[in-house]
Parts: sequence; C-alpha cells; structure tokens
Amino acid sequence: MENNPEQAPFVPLTKAERIQQLGEIDRNIVSLLRSTAQAVQTLGKQQAQAEDEDVPMADHKDHQVEVFKNSMNDFLRTLRAVNVGMKRQIWGLEEADIVTLDTNDAQSSEAETSKTGGAGNRNIPLQPDGDGKIGGLDVGWLNSRSDKVEKDMEADLWNEAESFLQRLLQTGDTTRSTD
Repeated sequence: MENNPEQAPFVPLTKAERIQQLGEIDRNIVSLLRSTAQAVQTLGKQQAQAEDEDVPMADHKDHQVEVFKNSMNDFLRTLRAVNVGMKRQIWGLEEADIVTLDTNDAQSSEAETSKTGGAGNRNIPLQPDGDGKIGGLDVGWLNSRSDKVEKDMEADLWNEAESFLQRLLQTGDTTRSTD
C-alpha cells in the first residue's frame, strides 16, 4: 500500500449522522431478535419431527439445518455490527467529553463534582458507575420508557396474524368450493 501524504483531515460526525447511526443500531437489534427467533423456531421444528419418526424427511431436515446456519450467521454478523456501532458511539461520547470511561479520570471528576456543588457544573463529564447509571441518571430507567422496539414488534406480529388469517380464509374457501 502506498502512503498518501494528502489524506483528508479527520472530520467528526455531525449530530444527525450520530442519530442516524443509532437508528441503524436499533434496527440491527430488532434484526438480531428476528434471527434468534428463526433459529429457535427451526430447532423446535427439528425436535417435533424427531418425535414423529415415521416420516423420513432427510431433505427437509437438511433444509432446516441450512436455515438454522443462515440464521446464526446472520445473527453473528449483525451482532458484530451492533458491537462496532455501539463502540463508535461510546468513543464519540468520550471524544465530546460527555462520558469518560477512564477510571483515573472518573475519580478525579467525582472529587471535583463534590467540591463544586454537584450538578450545577455542566463542564464535568458524566461518569458511568457500572450499574447502568451515568451521573445521577439511570439509563435503564430511560430505556424502559422507550417503547419504539415494542411497538414495531407488535406491528410485525399483527401483520403476521393478519396474513395467517387471510391464508386460513383462503384455504377455507377452497375446501368449501370442493365440497
């Protein structure tokens, strides 16, 4: 590789770009859940078929194994993307001096906070305490108040239920017409 002395200067991401990345991470987490559900569903089908040993379905079993492998590969690929994306977001927060993950800086910052009167000084970075709290803010509590993922998953379930009902109605119509 050739070293290019005229590399573009480092330009930090804008707030809009960071929010867009967080939205992508959110979508990836939903994709993780779908991949996991598909893999577990495939395993459940294999177990149910193992109980029905009368029916030889080697091709079907091979297909299920392939679906499981694809689901797990998709899961691992997406998990890596979420991991990398979250690390980038944390580094961005650290770069902007919003959070500091260095334990030596955390102890000195806590001492400064107690000397200056606490929350009145906004220039001191917030420190994670290891229990899900950053500063006096409980991140877990905030996350529990967000129901976007839940609403999206509920909408998906309603769509699946509707398509299942339509398939049932269609098969019911064909059985009535053949009678």
